[in-house]
Amino acid sequence: MSIRLSCSTCNTAFTLPEVPADRRALCPRCGEMFPVRAWQEESAAGSLPPSIPAAASTSVRRSPSRQMMLIPFVAGLIGLGVALWMARIHPPMPQPNPESPRPEGAVASAVELAGLRYLPADTNIAFAAQPGAILAYATRTNQDARELILKAGIPAKVLDSLTTLGLTLAQIDSLVGGTFVGDRAVEIRLTLVLTLRTPPTDEDDFLRRLKAKNQPGGKGHHDVEFAGFPFTLGRVSPTVWVFGFDSKKDMEAVERGGYVAGGRQLAGGLQDMLSQQVPADAAAWIATNNERWAEKPGVKLLLETETLLKKPEWLPTLAKGRAGMASLSFGDTPRIRLFVKASNAANGQQARNYFAERAATDAKIQHGGEGEAAFFEAPIDPATAFATLQKFLGDTTKK
Repeated sequence: MSIRLSCSTCNTAFTLPEVPADRRALCPRCGEMFPVRAWQEESAAGSLPPSIPAAASTSVRRSPSRQMMLIPFVAGLIGLGVALWMARIHPPMPQPNPESPRPEGAVASAVELAGLRYLPADTNIAFAAQPGAILAYATRTNQDARELILKAGIPAKVLDSLTTLGLTLAQIDSLVGGTFVGDRAVEIRLTLVLTLRTPPTDEDDFLRRLKAKNQPGGKGHHDVEFAGFPFTLGRVSPTVWVFGFDSKKDMEAVERGGYVAGGRQLAGGLQDMLSQQVPADAAAWIATNNERWAEKPGVKLLLETETLLKKPEWLPTLAKGRAGMASLSFGDTPRIRLFVKASNAANGQQARNYFAERAATDAKIQHGGEGEAAFFEAPIDPATAFATLQKFLGDTTKK
């Protein structure tokens, strides 16, 4: 006997096979996690039984502030009044299949990714990849998708770990990640949000492959091993799984049931990067908050340690900047976009001069900016994307 629920935020109706054990459900339309306080039972044929449980008549009050936050995603550029008028005279649109967030190969903008809701509020570096767009490009160009991804700089260990879990790239809608790099002590932080297009074929087998062990406390979390590292795993829904390196700090958003859509819990500088600088069609991107990165102990350790990056010459370059973004888009012509916010206008002009030099030999390159900002966008072979970023950092250390 399945149950029919109604989202307390956007009022979308949808069906689940049973009442969730934690009595919380994820809306397939707006992505909000809400407590299950009322439902209707459905027969196997999908029809309502003659009598509906009294709980079904219970009304759930929606938070006005949360509704206001969701207006841009529900109504777009239409005013609230127009949206309400349209709702009265038109029948509701068909609801999307929760197991297929968007058409195969389509890309969601950075702020539309559901995984952002489960990044901790103190995240100051965020990144994401949407394999569907990469697979579609590989198919169009008769390339091997795995080889293309490896050449672009994604570690083979990550791909192998996904394969070990019984997942294919086509099954993954997005992988969203975030970390926090502090100004004082060095600490290892990492949150990964895996959103699937379809649930694992066998969830028990999926957990076995992760070597999952139940954590004490009854929160439904597991100790797992992913890519050779220990993580805490939180199951948000059959298609949303959150991995946290720090079982408390990196799982903070999961503990509270997720934040509102759009990553609004993140720092303002990082929010601006995601909403204003990451291209809407970017299939892979990384963005930072506005901070003094060269002064952070964790960054110094990463660049100065022999067994890590061993690029101490990059520190003076990082000292000239405050924030950055890099993205890859896989349209008919793949493009790379770089955005830099420098520490002052003079350093911003220096970055623009460098971009202008690169653009002098190719009319297809776009560049510009003003004040502290500089951007560069150009066609690129995805297999050389990582090397291009390394060259950019290497060139700027010589200036």
